[in-house]
Amino acid sequence: MLNKLVDEIRYSGRFAWVSAKNALGISPKSDKAHLCERIVRGIARGRIHPDSAFTAGIRPDGLGAVMIQRLSIQAAASDMGFAYYHKPFDFVGHQEMELDAWVRHCEAEFDLGHGLPRSAECELPYVEFLDYAVDERLWREPHLIGFREMFRYCNARPHLMDNLPWGARYRARAGMHVRSTPDRYRVAVHVRRGDVSRAETTKRFTPNAAILRTIEGIVRELEARGLAHEVEIHSNGSPEELKEFLDRGYRISDAPGAIESFRSLVTADVLVMAKSTFSYVAGLAASGVVVYEPQGYARVPRWVERNDDGTIVDKQFREALARLGSQG
Repeated sequence: MLNKLVDEIRYSGRFAWVSAKNALGISPKSDKAHLCERIVRGIARGRIHPDSAFTAGIRPDGLGAVMIQRLSIQAAASDMGFAYYHKPFDFVGHQEMELDAWVRHCEAEFDLGHGLPRSAECELPYVEFLDYAVDERLWREPHLIGFREMFRYCNARPHLMDNLPWGARYRARAGMHVRSTPDRYRVAVHVRRGDVSRAETTKRFTPNAAILRTIEGIVRELEARGLAHEVEIHSNGSPEELKEFLDRGYRISDAPGAIESFRSLVTADVLVMAKSTFSYVAGLAASGVVVYEPQGYARVPRWVERNDDGTIVDKQFREALARLGSQG
């Protein structure tokens, strides 16, 4: 009861502040989370027209971010009983070829809109959620609402994205392209480097020591069961940044690009994610053991927890390993 009261006080204060900014013509871009919450609360109170629909709004970002944008919006729409219209990728950062070709390549590879109507086919008037949230007159009529993402809604319900049919469908496709290793367990480790550094991006940077501690815990559990294994590192890091992994005898993946690396993460027997939407989305599609890196996106219930120092929760890992063994 106390938590609910505190939450209402927080929301009311933020509501008043953002409303004042809006009246003064100050941009609401820094208030995206609050404005998304306004819409969710409006839906819960029956104030949003039930024939409205959700789609992806403007978000020029990297592959993992534009994927989780669409997956979280689709999952939230389904949970709240609203129609969802797929918006094909219009921008994907870190391109590996000419931009338009790269965007088409990613759209075809991941096929997030499989079996779904397209946003261009929707006859409802389109409105960005930033504008929709602050103009309650729009709530009375059906609109196609373009969201930046709905991951905060999904964070409170971490099973939603994991239950989407996309994961199993993509996993089957990825398995057609990745070598099988039936005689040993393949441990794929995402080591995020290149766009993160200890000095400048501490919230997204995981030290090598913590990652090595995670690998050691996994290897110890596999060896205790007499399970042969190999460890492959997926990273954009330099040879100097990855030297500690090479010194331990771990293999640096030779995947030529992001898509090939993503397929390898998805199909691994054990996936160790980084603080990254890229490996987070891979974890949603993976059916193996997924070791979760604490970050802004919540842990899916079936994933194994990992502490800040890199140690894994042994009981969870053993249970996940047992489930994997029963599948095969």
